[in-house]
Amino acid sequence: MKTLIASAIACIVAIFNVAETVSQQTKFQKWQTPSFFKGFNMSVWDNYDSREVNQEDFDSLKAIGANLVALQTQGIYSPEPPYNKSIYWTEGTDTVFHLDMLDRMVEYARNAGLHYILSVREGPGRYDVSSENTDKSTVWVNKTEQQLYGSMLKELAARFLPDELFAGIDMAVEPTPLSTLYVGITVNDLDSALKANSIDMKKIFEMWIDSVRTADQDLPLLVEGVFWSNPEYYSLLKKQSDERIIYKVHLYNPHDFSHAEPANSAQYPGEYWSDRLQGFYSFNKEFLESEVYKPVLDFQADNVVPVMVGEFGLLMPQQGGMVYLKDIADIACAHGWHYALWMFNDGPGFNYKDMDNIYGTDYYGLVKQLMNCTANGVIYQEDRPEGIRINPNPASDFILIDLHTDKMIPGDGEFQIYNCLGFCVGKLSVNSGINIRLDISGLPAGVYCIKAGNMTKLIFKR
Repeated sequence: MKTLIASAIACIVAIFNVAETVSQQTKFQKWQTPSFFKGFNMSVWDNYDSREVNQEDFDSLKAIGANLVALQTQGIYSPEPPYNKSIYWTEGTDTVFHLDMLDRMVEYARNAGLHYILSVREGPGRYDVSSENTDKSTVWVNKTEQQLYGSMLKELAARFLPDELFAGIDMAVEPTPLSTLYVGITVNDLDSALKANSIDMKKIFEMWIDSVRTADQDLPLLVEGVFWSNPEYYSLLKKQSDERIIYKVHLYNPHDFSHAEPANSAQYPGEYWSDRLQGFYSFNKEFLESEVYKPVLDFQADNVVPVMVGEFGLLMPQQGGMVYLKDIADIACAHGWHYALWMFNDGPGFNYKDMDNIYGTDYYGLVKQLMNCTANGVIYQEDRPEGIRINPNPASDFILIDLHTDKMIPGDGEFQIYNCLGFCVGKLSVNSGINIRLDISGLPAGVYCIKAGNMTKLIFKR
């Protein structure tokens, strides 16, 4: 008993020190912490299960160790005049707007204790990049639409401030003017084409930044590289004068591998086309880091700014697919990049649970491992000592328990919960040690110890 109390007191001091340090950090300071944010993108719709996402989806994301969710939103206003509120669906007299759906997702993120960013895909004059082949965005050349779009971003910022979990706004997902005309173009030719069409991406983003700053001076804002945020065109990105900017990139290179169909039809490492180098090259980890990602690394080194890998992933399981995802995460961690995979609980593509169920792979196990990294690379689950992982921690209403052990738990798989004086205040019998949800809303605020066999973990109840 004395040992347990002594351990609790020592951990209490450590928890309060850590909590104080984190609470004193500004939102942008978190972005300045190497690879602090790790997680997934999430949309309002789960295509695989044909349903809207729910609280369980967000809780599951938190349970695998993620601390960030990038919420995909079609914005507030429609792309075409008269720029009315953007409608999610209408049935009879019942109309639901995209903003309503965003509010739901924000609530789910808050309940799960996940930081969130708003990834804005549409707005006045701007269609979702996935629609660019049929609906041409005009915002890039229309000053009035640029101003309206900036006002929309300001409205979004004001709506979710001052929430501490609100980590930023990605102002335009994959800005791709001229995309339907210039696929595979060289970097220099794309630069010339943008100038010929009087498109100045730096000034456009500058206008939007200034608009948000009238609502808040400190909210982190994310600026993406032009042309699907492809790293091979990153040299065209210009640093903004605003110091609270995160620069975002999407790593799907080579696209012929990451989006290959059917399953197991493509190989990594393998030979693929490079847009920047305009030729076929052998893609492997070294080539990705030294050549494909070189413009991003150069930009980061020249400007000393935070970088986020906003999207990466694999549409279907491929030969060497797990090595590919691991290589990207390793490189991101080595350079302190934050990252979010595409797309949590999507389907049928990019659904790692589905891949495992159909093909007998372990992609979802790998994905959980990718939620842990240091500046020197990914820490894999098998390298972690036995123990209990708790998310969120600190917590107010519930915790999600991930027990990492190959041994049986004494006492029929029983967890005991002790308060800081060493008294048992609860017990929980479990059949599985993964993603156990425990309601702690009835406990007074304080520090508690969860014990399973010879393993213990301290939790801080707010």
